[in-house]
Amino acid sequence: MFLRRLEIEDFRKLRSVVIDGLQNGLNVISGDNEAGKSTILAALRAAFFERHRVGGEAAQAMLPYNQNVRPQVKVDFELNGQTWSLRKAFCQKPEAELIGANERHIGDAADDRLAELFGFTPPGRGGSKPQDHQGIFGLLWVEQGLSHQALGVGAGRDSLSSALESEVGQVIGGERGRALVAAAEARRSTYWDKRYKPRGDYKALLDDVEALSARREEISVRLAAHDSKVGELARKREIVARYQKDASLDKALSALASAQEAMVQAQKLETIVADAGRDATRCKAETEAATERLASRQALVKSSDAARASLAQATHDAEDAKGVVSWLERATATTTATLAQARAARSAADEALAAVQQAIDHSRALHLLARLELDLRSAEEADGKRMTALAAAAAITVTKAEIDTLERTGEQLAKARARLEAASVRIEFKPNAEQGVSSEGKPISLGTPLLLARDATIELEGFGQLVVHPGGGVDDLARAFSEAERAFQSELRKTGCASFEAARSQMLHKAAAIAEAELQRKLISATAPKGLEALRQETRNQRAIATQFAARDIDASEASDESRTRAVEAQRIAIQDEKVAEDAAARHRAQHEKATLDAAIWNERLNAAITSANEKGRDLIEARSKLSDIELQASCDAAQSAHTTAKEAERAAIRALEQANPEAASLALSRARNAAENIRTDLEKAAREARDLEVELRALGRDGLGEQLSEIEGQIALKQKQLATTKAQADGARLLYETLAEAQRESKDRWLGPVRERVAPYLRLLHPDSQIVLNEDTLEIEHFVRAGVEEPFRQLSMGAREQTAVITRLALADILRGFGQPSIVILDDALVNTDEERLDRMHLVLNKAAGSLQILILTCREKDFIQLGAPIRRI
Repeated sequence: MFLRRLEIEDFRKLRSVVIDGLQNGLNVISGDNEAGKSTILAALRAAFFERHRVGGEAAQAMLPYNQNVRPQVKVDFELNGQTWSLRKAFCQKPEAELIGANERHIGDAADDRLAELFGFTPPGRGGSKPQDHQGIFGLLWVEQGLSHQALGVGAGRDSLSSALESEVGQVIGGERGRALVAAAEARRSTYWDKRYKPRGDYKALLDDVEALSARREEISVRLAAHDSKVGELARKREIVARYQKDASLDKALSALASAQEAMVQAQKLETIVADAGRDATRCKAETEAATERLASRQALVKSSDAARASLAQATHDAEDAKGVVSWLERATATTTATLAQARAARSAADEALAAVQQAIDHSRALHLLARLELDLRSAEEADGKRMTALAAAAAITVTKAEIDTLERTGEQLAKARARLEAASVRIEFKPNAEQGVSSEGKPISLGTPLLLARDATIELEGFGQLVVHPGGGVDDLARAFSEAERAFQSELRKTGCASFEAARSQMLHKAAAIAEAELQRKLISATAPKGLEALRQETRNQRAIATQFAARDIDASEASDESRTRAVEAQRIAIQDEKVAEDAAARHRAQHEKATLDAAIWNERLNAAITSANEKGRDLIEARSKLSDIELQASCDAAQSAHTTAKEAERAAIRALEQANPEAASLALSRARNAAENIRTDLEKAAREARDLEVELRALGRDGLGEQLSEIEGQIALKQKQLATTKAQADGARLLYETLAEAQRESKDRWLGPVRERVAPYLRLLHPDSQIVLNEDTLEIEHFVRAGVEEPFRQLSMGAREQTAVITRLALADILRGFGQPSIVILDDALVNTDEERLDRMHLVLNKAAGSLQILILTCREKDFIQLGAPIRRI
């Protein structure tokens, strides 16, 4: 089975999601937490396994929160090579439609057909549960948070069993073998439960023997208790008699009365001590209060004297501050006048320096103008020469390319001429007399050899005609020469010159003109780097500046560095004098401001000292008017004397209490009270127990315990004989079942072989030298074996459990696929507890399984599967 497309609308938190292009092998669907990845799995389960008309909690669980909509799920999938399309709508106007393999089913028929295709049993009512109603998909579709738990084979066990039996055949004789084991198990169940505890008639016999034995034991115990109680009654009577003989209770009560009297006396002394302590505490408080009042009076006197002294000092300080302020006012006026004079001198020095600087600037402006005008004339003259040279170069139309072509065709012409001459007939005429020689009516010079490259007739005066036929190949050379000559003349005509030398001379003249133009350009660049027009503008600007200076009244004699040096020095001295005057004025102003502030502060302190002295004086006068210093001292002395007397009375009371030793009196009283109480209790208990024993013994004597014991022992002998027979039958049934079950387990070990074979390749990638042990009945994981050590599955770490469970599901999916069962695997955040190293190995496991299975991975940890090598779709 392969999923190809999934479309979800209004299902839980998913408003509208389309996932298409799902391929064989690995597919990763990624999304943030709460994005709805788990909802995708829930939607798939609803589409395949929920009836479209489901209601109640199952339908409500599909609805978005607080919305009344129509959840819909559409799934396109392939099954056994056939393409199917499934659509279901729930809650409002529920619908179901299944199309594929030339079939179309709607409504309940679509639900039934799905159950038939995928081999699951839908619930009679209510929602579908993965382990109860969804067949193998309850095992292969793993919900979030469940990957580390048991496989949950559930309703998929029958499909797995059928797939395994298809590979290894039926075990222990097939159906007959299973029937034999079932019959043995039924026989065993007559006598034993699943934990091999007795049941039925066998258990009833055991219970009867046990009950009779217990009854016998009970009667035996009661007989022993009867004898024990007789002895116990004698001991209790002896205790009562001993107490009565020694009058122990009377003696204890007398000792208790004496101890109580002693305790009363000790308590009276404790009361006296407490009263004396309170008197001493009160006197101490009065003494402390009187001492504090006396100390306060003395502090007030000192405070008043200190206030008068502070007043005198504050008056002196205030007068000094006034004198300082007056002196600083005079000094500030003097330094202010000096500062005004220094600023006037500074202004004069600035003006003198400015006049000198103007004279220097005027001189520099004139000098710069002269240089600029000279540069401008030189640049303009060079520009004129450059333009003349460029015009001369432009007038010559011959180009270097034309000269190069002409030179090349000339060389070709020379070579053709040389070849023709070498191949032509060379004739020299040396007549004896003045006879003439002609060819084609034209005379031939006798001093120059005649070269003939074609047939010719020569007229020899006085001789006749001479017909010349040049050798073979001369015609081709002649044609080549003619073509070369035509090409040369054609290129020469392009230059407009009569000869190659004339064209070459023209080219040399043009190159010389261009070189001259470049030279003049360089002279212009050197004279006017920014350009000729910029130089003209700069000259105009400088002329305007010189004109401005000329309009001013400037003494040209001052335009010297010596004049400027003198003016700068004069300005520096004036600035220095001004700075000294400013510092002095600022310092005197700051001192005056500070002195003024200090004077104000001293005045405030003087006023505060006057106020404090007045207040302290009034407070002292008022305090003495209420109680004089002598009276205050007398009251303090009287309080100290009373405190001394109270402390002595307290010490005397404490000594009397210590002599009475209240702790010893308390211990004696406690001991006497406990002794009297214990004796009374023990005496009453012994008398009561003696009476109870007498009653019990009278009752036991009437029950006939001996006769009961004999009867029960006879019943036990009979039951034990019946039990021996039944036990032999029970042991035989147990032995038969265990023998058959052992044979069945040995066969089932072969039965689970395909699972081990499918798991082994995956385990080698994750945990070499390990194996998984399944329960042969439930097919759940029981143990994980590493390096020969067997570990219970539930004791593994969460990461190890989820890895083991995923590998086992992949192996079981392989087996189901081989049996022709739909076997797509869906993992919802199934490896969240796996560390990076093992996650990398699990990637290899998933890639290996994807060779034959379609695997959908739902995850919120996209980075964990970036390197998986599978397409990632995000929601």
